[in-house]
Amino acid sequence: KNHTATHLLQWALQQVLGKSVTQQGSYVGPDYLRFDFTYPKAPTKDELAKVESLVREKIASDLPVTWKVMAKDDAQELGAMALFGEKYGDEVRVVAVGAGNETELDRAFSREFCGGTHVDQLGSIGGFKILKEESISAGVRRITAMTGAALMGYLEQAGEIVDRLAALLQIPADKLVDRVTQLLEDNKKLSRELKTASKATGPDTLAEARDLLDACVKAGDSSIIVGRLASTSMERAREAVDMLKKKAGSAAIVLGFEDDGKVVLLAGVTDDLVKKGLRAGDVIKEIAPIVGGGGGGRPQMAQAGGKDPAKLDDALAQASTLVKAKLGA
Repeated sequence: KNHTATHLLQWALQQVLGKSVTQQGSYVGPDYLRFDFTYPKAPTKDELAKVESLVREKIASDLPVTWKVMAKDDAQELGAMALFGEKYGDEVRVVAVGAGNETELDRAFSREFCGGTHVDQLGSIGGFKILKEESISAGVRRITAMTGAALMGYLEQAGEIVDRLAALLQIPADKLVDRVTQLLEDNKKLSRELKTASKATGPDTLAEARDLLDACVKAGDSSIIVGRLASTSMERAREAVDMLKKKAGSAAIVLGFEDDGKVVLLAGVTDDLVKKGLRAGDVIKEIAPIVGGGGGGRPQMAQAGGKDPAKLDDALAQASTLVKAKLGA
């Protein structure tokens, strides 16, 4: 059943996606099938639905499946498809779907070189459903599907799950998608609210900044303040930079923190050090790539985002080195 279904699947894919679709491999098991084929991008949901519909229509037609051993040249002239990369002898076995008998192979809608076992009538396949479509390498896609009794078992199990979820949520089964969608939206909203509340009542960013000031490195009368903050907001981090500038008088400041799995970097430089050639934007542009990001800003204040929190300490260490070198610390 599953072997014949792969022939139907290849035919349907070519009808929907074009004749450039060719088989690259397959697996035919007792419970499911896999079919690998060439295609440069992921088929759309509508395209896959059309493929599935075409296969089901052919199964419902209950057309015959016949085969014939013939000369390879004659088979190729008949339009039979060969598996790419496979080597064949002078004689090949052609499996035809839709021909009345072996003398009417030209009437078949699917003709392939194949030595495998097949059903006699398409109706024996019993059903067809695509379970998954995915990429397995550049330009090669894979479809996993079920047929027959295995498909019936799968659908029964899926139906039981739907019934249990509907009972759990106390709604009709046909309202499940709308309800789950709403629950997901509600969860996102609550997560955002929790994040905002957590930042508002979280670590004292200004206290952390004061601790960094106490431990700063001096370059003459200037302070070099570099360090990591607990997760905070950009607004609170900016407040910390402004506070440090006022308290230090003359300072170069670089702060970093994690936010939702990403990195935020913030640099501030007092006007006297800007006049000496140290610019916050230059520092940020140098260290942002370390955390997989980018950014910039004004000479007095600049910021950046990054996607690699594991490298935050490396970025801050590089910032410290750059500022010390610039100020001669």
